[in-house]
Amino acid sequence: MASSRIVGTNENISTYGGGGRDYTVLGTWESATDNDLVTLQVSEVLECYADSVSYDDEMSMGGATTDTSYFRIIRPAGTIGTGSWEGHDGTPSGGGVFFDVTIDNEFIDMSEANSSIQDLLIRMTNATTNNRMTIIADGGGSSVIGVLAYDCTNADGTHRGIRNEDGYTVNTMVLRCDQWGIQSNGGTAYIYNCNCIDNTTDGFLHSGGTSVCKNCLATGNDTGGGDDFNPGTYTGSTNNSSGDATAPGTSPRINQTFTFVDDSNDDYHLDPTDAGAHTFGADLSADGAFAFDDDIDGDTRS
Repeated sequence: MASSRIVGTNENISTYGGGGRDYTVLGTWESATDNDLVTLQVSEVLECYADSVSYDDEMSMGGATTDTSYFRIIRPAGTIGTGSWEGHDGTPSGGGVFFDVTIDNEFIDMSEANSSIQDLLIRMTNATTNNRMTIIADGGGSSVIGVLAYDCTNADGTHRGIRNEDGYTVNTMVLRCDQWGIQSNGGTAYIYNCNCIDNTTDGFLHSGGTSVCKNCLATGNDTGGGDDFNPGTYTGSTNNSSGDATAPGTSPRINQTFTFVDDSNDDYHLDPTDAGAHTFGADLSADGAFAFDDDIDGDTRS
């Protein structure tokens, strides 16, 4: 099995959660690990525990020296698919490490190359005139994997989804953001096995560079006049599905109706009876840019 969950070389693991963990504030860990990780030959990892129902916290991650072997990761503790797992189950109500953020900022702004955010459950509700995003991953080679972001709204401004610039967004879902779900903003953004559903303007928004979307699904992203997939450069994209006519690349599934397990309760796993996208995905286990064969739940894709 080739997991989409990235691990670092020589990981130094710290813990985050309630009293008794190494850290109770994300920014404190960021400051403590803001080092030359390449020279130290260590990857700094923050493993989060669901000690509380939710956390109201945020951080900017930038300044450490990294490469593709030594970098920083934030993820739930435990092993996905086992009883030790502290992550979500692919739905907003299925437990896991939940950041329910009201702070007027992005949840995580990753300006640092190669950093990775994995398998967190995120909701953001602001009431300011600012335009915010849930995660900014623009450091080059940074990744957002297994994240579920939902109901990210701003009463007086806007709250957008996840921005990817020259990096990877994989096995991630964005539901009901004020504007778009996942934005590519420069370089080459690899967006694999991601769902954007019921966001106000666009599901997948192309703003620059090249968006390589594979096995992505979008539907209901037009209440504000947008598209499931905003027009743009989607060179290399394949096997995408949309509720409108915008799915890009080769072998698209357009104008589809999707059957989910229980969409009224935010369970957007495809039902086995679905005829819109189920079984139509491409095999990415030997993909040249990001090879893997698991899904948001850590299960192997057949």
